[in-house]
Amino acid sequence: MFYLMMGFAAVWLLVTLYLVYLGVRQRQLDAEMRALREELETANRKRT
Repeated sequence: MFYLMMGFAAVWLLVTLYLVYLGVRQRQLDAEMRALREELETANRKRT
């Protein structure tokens, strides 16, 4: 029974770590998209 509980805990730990990683990556992508949009808007303003 002990190994079953340890396996269960390990799986949930991995799932939690993966979700944290996805959250961090999502914030990085959001920041990059925001920067690219600002750069595009700046380029469009300079062009017109």
